Amino acid sequence: MRIRVGADVRSSTASAERAKYTSPTTPRTPPLVPGDWACVGATALAFVLAFPSPLGEGVWFLAWGAWIPLLFRMATRVALSLRQACLLGLSLALIIFYGSFSWLTFPIVHYGGVPAPIAYALWLIPALVLSIFFSAFLWLVRWGVVRWGRAGVFTAPLFWVALEWARVRLTRHGWNLFGYSQASVPELIQIARGTGVFGVSFLLLLASALGVFSALRETMRWRRVLWLVGCPFVLLGLVFFVGRAARPEVHPGTFAVRVFAIQPVIPVLGGGAGLRAPDVIESLNRHLRLSEDVLAEGKSDGPPRLLIWPESPMNLSLDEDEALAAYLAHFARRYQVYLLLNHLGKSPRGWHNSAAVISPHGTRIAEYHKIRLLEFGEYVPGRGLIPFLEKIPALAGDFVPGRDYTIADIGPARVGTFICFESAFPEIPRAFVRRGATLLVNISNDGWFGPTAGARQHLAHAVFRAVELGRPLVRVTNSGITALITPYGEVRDATPLFQMATRHWLLRIPSPPSLTFYARYGDLFAWLCVAVSLGLLAWGRSRKRRA
Repeated sequence: MRIRVGADVRSSTASAERAKYTSPTTPRTPPLVPGDWACVGATALAFVLAFPSPLGEGVWFLAWGAWIPLLFRMATRVALSLRQACLLGLSLALIIFYGSFSWLTFPIVHYGGVPAPIAYALWLIPALVLSIFFSAFLWLVRWGVVRWGRAGVFTAPLFWVALEWARVRLTRHGWNLFGYSQASVPELIQIARGTGVFGVSFLLLLASALGVFSALRETMRWRRVLWLVGCPFVLLGLVFFVGRAARPEVHPGTFAVRVFAIQPVIPVLGGGAGLRAPDVIESLNRHLRLSEDVLAEGKSDGPPRLLIWPESPMNLSLDEDEALAAYLAHFARRYQVYLLLNHLGKSPRGWHNSAAVISPHGTRIAEYHKIRLLEFGEYVPGRGLIPFLEKIPALAGDFVPGRDYTIADIGPARVGTFICFESAFPEIPRAFVRRGATLLVNISNDGWFGPTAGARQHLAHAVFRAVELGRPLVRVTNSGITALITPYGEVRDATPLFQMATRHWLLRIPSPPSLTFYARYGDLFAWLCVAVSLGLLAWGRSRKRRA
């Protein structure tokens, strides 16, 4: 008979490790105590502060240790019931949602005429939806610790990415995924070229998990604090230097295009009536004056010239207003520019929020109809199913979504334009790049959100699209923030909020530019995290049955 002493010792050690977290001498579900709520508050506060606020850029480095309080609590708590996980997750979601997303109530209150208390009360619904994913995360992390002891905290990055992916798929919104908090530091987000924003979220959770895992080995409090604080910043430094070394080079054989952008700051008027006629005339004249001023900065000969007007509340339509279409065609011929502007496009299917390009010959050479419309802003979901919704108008107008990813040829450049918050949906600019776009343009009107964090958070999403797809991205807005974003994620010549401004860039683009891993394979990394998470759940359940 062979006696497997080593195996028995390892088995006993593992059992002892798990026993520390599931002691039978204590109640299975002890009540929540003030320490639990303090950890929720600390994590939620760090989460909120890591993102841009009305005061400026977020305290991005807080994200690298934001989850330490709750992960440490989940690893040292004797037991956690599903009900308790839901309570903690709900509290976490309420603080994070109202702390980071409250700017969404601004247009509802100021332009929709909804009283502020009702607007904030309505926002309980998406907060409750968000709490489902936070509660599931806490429950799964606790489950991982029960199964594998302190090593179970390393399931946190996998479960987090899997749940972020599920949140995007199920709610069709991915605003402020955790990784977006790092948009202001290009060196820390280069992994997104292969993994998308999910890879950055994974690193942030891994940093907290490393600190917790290391601290759990210590009995002395000062050593625990040292590990909790030190590990995340060691990983941060490593990622920073690797990201700096990965800075892409501009290859020889490039072509150039001159890009001109205007930020006219046209006021948004509420009530669904749009702008009055005198305001439209004055606003159009403002566009033209700013355009003439900035075009004077660049020579008419040499590289092709692209003038970009932002998404606007003017409600212009080249299809309905023949005089306007003729005047803008004359303007493009006179200044020998490609004019890219927002207008109300019309097709047999209905009205669209569109971006059109007029060539230096005065002809319309491309038009893109916005594909991803904003709920209750550009359409009302549920119409035809719920009777009373037929009486509720969309805030900006009722539109139908487009279907085609239209690319405009601007000399040697191939331009893919997407509109407003489509920058939060990587599949849209990715589709442009896979169809050959060499330059990405995002036009937006963030004036709807006033002096809130909305414009800065919107810019953070656009930064990730440039890095993921390896393309320069020009963001042109009505009221800010207008900027050039390099393929490395650097934001250049950003305009201030609510100040008229113009910008002029000479862009040199590699020909032909290569596709990044993310452009080729999309959210493959997130799919892998989902698959591994499901595998861990299956393996853990089978081990429990054998035990």
